[in-house]
Amino acid sequence: MDKKTLTRLTKQHSVLGAISACILTIVFVCGSLLFFRGQLLNWQFAWHQDQHVERDMSWQSAVTDLVAQIPNFAQQRITITTDPQHHHLFQIYVGHDDRLLYNNQTQELFGQNGAQQQAAADFLYFWHINFMTHIGTDIIALACIFLIMVTISGIWIRWRDLVKKFHQYRAKGKSRDVFKDSHVLLGLGVLLFMLMYGWSSAYFNVGYEINAPIYHKYADKSGESYWDELGFPRKPDNYDMDAKLSAARLNQVITDYQQAYPDMRIARFDIYPGPWIRLRVSGESDRSFEFVTAFYDVHGNLLYEPHRRPVNDVYNIMIQLHEGHLLGKSSHLLYFILSLMAIAAMLIGNLYWLAIREPKRAGQVLFRLQRACLEAGTCGALFAIALLLVCTRLFSQGEPLTALTNQLIVIVSLLGCGLLTVYFKQAKESAHMILQIAGVLFLILPCIDVIRLLLGHEIYSFVSKDLLTANIAFIALSGLSFGLATIVVRVTDKVKKRTIDLEPANDRLA
Repeated sequence: MDKKTLTRLTKQHSVLGAISACILTIVFVCGSLLFFRGQLLNWQFAWHQDQHVERDMSWQSAVTDLVAQIPNFAQQRITITTDPQHHHLFQIYVGHDDRLLYNNQTQELFGQNGAQQQAAADFLYFWHINFMTHIGTDIIALACIFLIMVTISGIWIRWRDLVKKFHQYRAKGKSRDVFKDSHVLLGLGVLLFMLMYGWSSAYFNVGYEINAPIYHKYADKSGESYWDELGFPRKPDNYDMDAKLSAARLNQVITDYQQAYPDMRIARFDIYPGPWIRLRVSGESDRSFEFVTAFYDVHGNLLYEPHRRPVNDVYNIMIQLHEGHLLGKSSHLLYFILSLMAIAAMLIGNLYWLAIREPKRAGQVLFRLQRACLEAGTCGALFAIALLLVCTRLFSQGEPLTALTNQLIVIVSLLGCGLLTVYFKQAKESAHMILQIAGVLFLILPCIDVIRLLLGHEIYSFVSKDLLTANIAFIALSGLSFGLATIVVRVTDKVKKRTIDLEPANDRLA
């Protein structure tokens, strides 16, 4: 590769890397915790409320309570989802707008009367996929395409050194070498992981943008043609249009599905009220991540089982890869570790980008704006999520915070981290401060639980493992924050002693 091409490729890698990392760091932080989404839900609602006696939980008990608590439950478009491993908390979507949360243990329903309450794990999920805005879908899709380009260009830039210097890490070398080797080794460690996530995320988000308008266009239609085009079963002859759904019939459908597919755990239940009533039950397997969907009529008779198609198999494989189900539940730990490595690679790359430019551009307004955005998007991502979880732990006992409150906590945290760069003259000072505080906040979370247990507070018997798992994840994120803060101080203290060319003669990876 000639020098001119290498220089252009290095600049492309630096600029697109900075943009994608600024957007995707918080996406990766949320995604790393979502590998334990069910555990996080149980973590938030782990404590006994008012000496509540534990009761047996199941899909049937949840449906019975929801029919009683939600007016006209069986006559509306309803979607109920839950983590297949847990029957503790259920998300209910009524129509296209209302989102409710049901605690199957305390029989409490949250989010009614216009108050959109949202569990922390659910907020992390929606922030992960679209920042809870429609345009967020497009922004993340574009950033994921940039991530693919950055990963490929990084391989191209370092191609000659991949063989002869693959194991090189100059821990006691020059500061520039320490930062470069950290970024390169972390990047190599998560190479396939980053490519897979860039591709699958872009696939899902771009696919949503393409399919959503088509879906809503079909939704304007009426009659059987609508359901035929969407692949739903046709209405049987002599269908009983006057029959009404009841809790007993809904529970019988669930029981029939569980008996027909004993290896499947139900993850989703849908009621389609018009133009004729249909019920859909979807389950997934623990051992091999596979979906089985079945449609039932108003009397609970099996109508239809969709046939497997190559397109469905491709989609299922993408889901397995993206959500870490390919190797079973044990792969969640591997994916979590790879996510932490990816976060570290992006954050180190961005801070190094700032460090090598700061000596020459510190006084420029544009550089100050770039620094504020990059530090808020990378270091601030860890701080914002840590603060959200601490607020959830302290102020959300038995009842979730509102979606607006969760959004304000995250947005104000990110803006605050950006403004902090005005107070500190050097990037290393503000980055070190933000990462240290994030590490402390993540470490506070298990401390709160330990103190409560020592004070005699009781947890539900079925959440002990989930509570432990969630707190181990918090400790790991705390260690990541403290580790990155240490690297920032060590490296940038040395970088500032000399001016580093933007395009070093023998080292093009910025």
